[in-house]
Amino acid sequence: MKMITKLALSNNKKNKTRSILIMLSIFLTTVLLSAIATFGYGQIKFQSANAEEFYGSYYGSYAGVTEDQIGEMEKRSEFDRIGRAATIGTIENARSISMVWMDNETRDLANLDRQLQEGAFPDQENEIAGQKAMFERIGYPDVKVGDKVNIRFRRNTHETYQEKEFLVSGIMSQTVKEQENQSYTAYVSKACYESLYAPEERAYTIYFSLSDSVDVNSSTLEMTIKDLAEECGINPEYAFDNMYYSMWVLDPGMEMIVGCIVVALIVVFFAVMVIYNIFQVGLIQKIQEYGKIKALGATKKQMKKLVFREGMLLTIISIPAGLIVGTTVSIGFMNSWLSQSTTLGNQDVVQVNMVSIPLLLLCAAASAIAVWAALKRPMKVISRISPVEAIRFQGSQKKNKGLRRGRKQMGVRQLTQANMSMNRKRTITTIISMGLSCVLFVVAANFTGNVSTRYDARKQVPYGQFQIDLTYSKADTAYPENNLDSILKANPLDEELVEQIRKIDAVTDVKIRYMMYAYDQNGNLQSIGVLNKEQFDDEEYQGSLKGEVDYETAAKNGDILYGWSYFIEESGYDLGDTVTMTMGDAGGEARFQGTMTGAFGSSNYDWIITDEAYDQLGLSGKSIGTIWVDCRPQDCADVQNQLEDLLTDKQHYEFSTYQGALETSESSLGMFETLAYGFLLLVGLIAFMNMANTIIISIITRKRELGVMQALGMTNSQMNSMLRNEGVLFTAGSILVSLLVGMPAGYALFCYGREHGYFGLDVYHIPVIEIAAMIIILTALQISLSFILSRNIKKESIVERIRYQE
Repeated sequence: MKMITKLALSNNKKNKTRSILIMLSIFLTTVLLSAIATFGYGQIKFQSANAEEFYGSYYGSYAGVTEDQIGEMEKRSEFDRIGRAATIGTIENARSISMVWMDNETRDLANLDRQLQEGAFPDQENEIAGQKAMFERIGYPDVKVGDKVNIRFRRNTHETYQEKEFLVSGIMSQTVKEQENQSYTAYVSKACYESLYAPEERAYTIYFSLSDSVDVNSSTLEMTIKDLAEECGINPEYAFDNMYYSMWVLDPGMEMIVGCIVVALIVVFFAVMVIYNIFQVGLIQKIQEYGKIKALGATKKQMKKLVFREGMLLTIISIPAGLIVGTTVSIGFMNSWLSQSTTLGNQDVVQVNMVSIPLLLLCAAASAIAVWAALKRPMKVISRISPVEAIRFQGSQKKNKGLRRGRKQMGVRQLTQANMSMNRKRTITTIISMGLSCVLFVVAANFTGNVSTRYDARKQVPYGQFQIDLTYSKADTAYPENNLDSILKANPLDEELVEQIRKIDAVTDVKIRYMMYAYDQNGNLQSIGVLNKEQFDDEEYQGSLKGEVDYETAAKNGDILYGWSYFIEESGYDLGDTVTMTMGDAGGEARFQGTMTGAFGSSNYDWIITDEAYDQLGLSGKSIGTIWVDCRPQDCADVQNQLEDLLTDKQHYEFSTYQGALETSESSLGMFETLAYGFLLLVGLIAFMNMANTIIISIITRKRELGVMQALGMTNSQMNSMLRNEGVLFTAGSILVSLLVGMPAGYALFCYGREHGYFGLDVYHIPVIEIAAMIIILTALQISLSFILSRNIKKESIVERIRYQE
């Protein structure tokens, strides 16, 4: 036993190049496995420990609940805690500011108390609490606890605004969601709610937790609370589960666990392929040596042990080093993410230990198993070959039958073809191995390349640096001048404004989009988008379409399309139905009749027609719904000031900037994108290093072959050209394999992520930059390695190369 171990150790020392390459492959495999395991384990522990802090401790909520229905809930043992909340109305402002009341139970279940910076929640009828930004929006920039504020609010769109004096009882911190959406909430007391609503008018939103007797997990929670809603006489459509809380607490991170396992299995598979290929390529030169050992009396079992120990001895240093580096990298990413979370407002997070010794031992075992699996075939080959066959072995397993075709002259191209065809099995194995090393990179690039903060920001501001949108209501009976039809007739965003914007010196381009109002057959007010071909195609590109969505067809036939494919049933029409409406804008009104041929995924309008369909209505004027203004980034501040001056006397508009949308996107997606690209970098490093290993071992093991060819007259320049041509073929084949396998797998992963609502995933586009970077790096890697290795080989004499035994 000791002799076999000593012999295996001696072989590894002698074959330094192969040993170093295999150790590097094992090290990188272990790094990736331990990084995935540590991050997944740390994320699950962190989210589980902080679920109540982030998402509250309620299981779900019911909206529009009456006192009688609350009584039914209180009778049932399935409910553990029940809290009440109610919406009082909205505060007059350009932004959304709602007034709500929550009892102590609801505030505790929703973990709202942690947002209170100073003061207390309202108790008296005239008390109010809210964010400083909210008070600033309504004209009180330096508000303090105890200050008096006059607030205009109304209960609904059928009532006029009323003014009431409130006493500020508390100041709330601003959540990330409120900061991004610029929507705020003002909190009032129960006494205020009851003074404004008679008993028969009162309806509550109920927050609740379930008792331990209810057997529920994250998969069954939604159905369970809907069934309980029906038992209590509550409409199940108004039942909502606390999805994130249930995912981490009731069924902590099963999706992440499965994802990590799948990625780990893929990594192990690729590791087996690479390590096997290194052993297999180097086996040809070693078979004669193994044959001599067998001729000295070694048994089949001992030969298997020899090959096995050669491989396993290389794991002694590689696996521990990989575990340390992988764990360190993962902890660094996790700490960076936690730091970003703290910056965004989650100050009181519970710190967790990310390192799991059993999990790291499992990663070590997985790496060792990968090495064992890669050694299975070489062990089998070495144990079965006889000493005579081994000593006579020349690397060709099959003899060609028939006549041998020769050539009078052999050039570099013919030599390359002969080498590739003579060793078809090795050629195919090398290409597949190198290609599969890059498959994981292509798959990860398909996912990561579609997670983009800029792309997400462009969904909010599709063009230019600034966007001016009309804001309107559709059912404000108290203030009909706020409704869409009245606003479009007044046409605040008119052509005169557009011309004034064009005259601003730094403005480089201005684009506009028209819109209309319409009354359906029931008299309901609808919004109509009037799109030209470019705008129509942009909306179509967003996906999630239904029916036929084609500009040419819609323009020719005067068709109409619904704006929201998911809610198409709510339109009252089916695809193919004739839609009849009275449409209008600043140019008057006209009767429209057209076929609903399809629906867009999600647009800003209820309905959409083409600009050519609009022309058929015969109206004399158009109403602008959106204006986009572009300029150079360095001119944004100056242009923004001039735009705000032009809009000073305008009403019913919303002003957005691309930079603001980008900052909002980065606050929610930036860290996720960093982690995703960090993982992609790690995967890419492993893929490229594995590919380098394969190229190096392929050339090193052919040192004798190259020496013989140079002894027959091949020049150094011809050898360089031959190695470069072989490298180009290997690289091209590898890229083809990686794309053929990786692109479909990556698209499937993207579709899965989009269906499950993963961040920043909307419309699939091929990750051209990432794939181009892979191709450039692989090409540069191949050229560099071919040059360096051929240069090193030329340093040895031809006799030394012919005598090479590694």
